[in-house]
Amino acid sequence: MNDTMRIAILGGTGFAGRNVRDTFEAAGMTVGVFSRTAGCDLLDLPTAWTKLDGFRPNYIVNCAALVGSVNYVTDFAADVVDVNMRINLNVYKIAQQMREVIVVNPIANCAYPGVMDIYEEPGFWDGPIHPSVLSYGSTRRMMWVLSKCYFEQYGVRSVNLIVPNMYGPYDSTNPNKTHALNALIIKFIRAVKHNLPEVEVWGTGKPIREWLYVKDFAAIARRVIEAREDSLEPVNIAQNRGYSVTELVDTIRQQVGYTGKITYNSRYQDGSPKKVMDDHYFRQRFPDFKFTELTTGILQTIKYYRDIL
Repeated sequence: MNDTMRIAILGGTGFAGRNVRDTFEAAGMTVGVFSRTAGCDLLDLPTAWTKLDGFRPNYIVNCAALVGSVNYVTDFAADVVDVNMRINLNVYKIAQQMREVIVVNPIANCAYPGVMDIYEEPGFWDGPIHPSVLSYGSTRRMMWVLSKCYFEQYGVRSVNLIVPNMYGPYDSTNPNKTHALNALIIKFIRAVKHNLPEVEVWGTGKPIREWLYVKDFAAIARRVIEAREDSLEPVNIAQNRGYSVTELVDTIRQQVGYTGKITYNSRYQDGSPKKVMDDHYFRQRFPDFKFTELTTGILQTIKYYRDIL
């Protein structure tokens, strides 16, 4: 790694961004953190430009987003679209002015067509987004659109990484704002701590999802930057393996030692019935990468939340 390589992490005090920052700093990379809580409002283009221009990054890792549970992105759909689109447009306006910077986009897999069971990169545009995530998923699709259009007109380079549902440390403790697996872990830790007789799980428990330990994403982003990659064509960060919500609940219950009753509240929407990503192209680009096994990642996440709750 060139000692002069500088990486700006947008949303660097949030869930994905803080894990990326920790991983990069541990590797000796020079990083700058840019988020509202760090004094840089990415919705304010002049201020964001001034701060990023002062840092002069070689790479921008765009982890900044307004996101929450399926219910959150439905209840606050207009806010989710407005904030995320303005952030992403500002990122590319800044990258256009910097010219040599490369943007790394983690694109949530809810951008895929809602009718697909196995998400394959060539089918990214083969249908509409699932209605339950229309607001957030549409802004993730636009990340690819922005990367292609700004490359064609201005030569801005990007790396597009499609990520499944992530979990791990540093997420919100608000169940309506946190990622689904983290929300389940928090519920069960609190149930054990307060000796609650029952835990309510939102939805039917039937949906199948692929899960990525957030530090694995950070490790892959590090590899991308160390290899000086820039590739517009998106690649799934994929394991080609899904788990039902019920399977997750059983694992978490065992690991935290909860013995009470579990109920599923079907008044909350499930979202898409299945989200699993094909790993063909991932294995071509990252043939030796080893993902954190799900139970191991859950145990590490349980430890984190036990320490802070």
